[in-house]
Amino acid sequence: MKKTTARELLQKYKAGNCTKEEKAIVETWYLRLPVSNDGLSPDELEEAVNRVAARLPVKPALLKRKSIWPRVAAAASILFFLSAGVYFVIRPKLRVSNFAKTTQPADILPGGNKAVLTLSNGRHVMLATARNGKLAIEGNSVISKITDGQVVYTGGETQSGETVYNTIATPLGGQYTVTLSDGTKAILNAASSLRFPAKFSGTERKVELTGEAYFEVAHNKAMPFRVISKQQDVKVLGTHFNINSYDNEPIAKTTLLEGSVLINSKTILKPGQQAIISGSLLKVYPANTELAVAWKNHKFMFDDENIQDIMRKIARWYNVEVVYTGEIPDQKFGGSVSRFNKVSKVLSILELTGNIHFKIEGRKIIVSK
Repeated sequence: MKKTTARELLQKYKAGNCTKEEKAIVETWYLRLPVSNDGLSPDELEEAVNRVAARLPVKPALLKRKSIWPRVAAAASILFFLSAGVYFVIRPKLRVSNFAKTTQPADILPGGNKAVLTLSNGRHVMLATARNGKLAIEGNSVISKITDGQVVYTGGETQSGETVYNTIATPLGGQYTVTLSDGTKAILNAASSLRFPAKFSGTERKVELTGEAYFEVAHNKAMPFRVISKQQDVKVLGTHFNINSYDNEPIAKTTLLEGSVLINSKTILKPGQQAIISGSLLKVYPANTELAVAWKNHKFMFDDENIQDIMRKIARWYNVEVVYTGEIPDQKFGGSVSRFNKVSKVLSILELTGNIHFKIEGRKIIVSK
């Protein structure tokens, strides 16, 4: 198998020395220009073409403008990949995603920093549009939005011994970070909520979670931290861990990165372990911690997962409906892609297997074999 740099490939194409397979690669990029040229006008694209031509061995004056222009346009399309140091691997057959070749009339943007904070008096604060600075005072704790995507609780003791509760909830396509009054940080994934005291008091720090969140718990030996979620009661002193406890997932998972946690008053996790709960059954396995917290690091990571598991993640983050037509593909998928790509990019990567296909209709994704 021969490895060829993109620059070498373009030079061979310009000189007319490409093999059929190499020629197919260059001309495939030309076919994908309607998707990848980002809306350049003909004049703007021609200017880009001229810049490419100037960097190649064949002089622009020797080019036959009418016949060669589309091919040089394809070269301009490839120039981006030159700067990234990408290599093409020449194969006997070139398979291009049907989804990638099809110009989508509309695309779906990724989620972002969106959440609603509900105060003890029922007032709702839309955090996505709230200005930075003080938002409210609850139980003598000052609530502040310090930057887009982060809200912080600071301040004194709860007034008159009364415990007041707040809830932060992310919608489909939302995520948010909250720093609680004890310094514990919780990062909420899409379609999740956390109920917590504005100021902790008593002998423990208890919060209630639906959905998924990553916790960095401030150490306090005198006040253990407890997270109550579906099928799980997680107790810690100070540690880093992730809980996935969505209602529409068949299992609940707690993954430990640092410290130790006690699950349901009977099972202790060590760093690098994951507790999986299905019904009344709890089992502990070695964990892929990078996979468990990929979402908070702005990535989708799939490791031998079926399409239904993957599409539930995509549906939550992109706020879309997923519909299956015909037989559901039973193969497993693996890989990694940024969560900040448009949905078509994620789907096109899945389609590269050639065994699954997607169609976007509004905010609906249709999956077929």
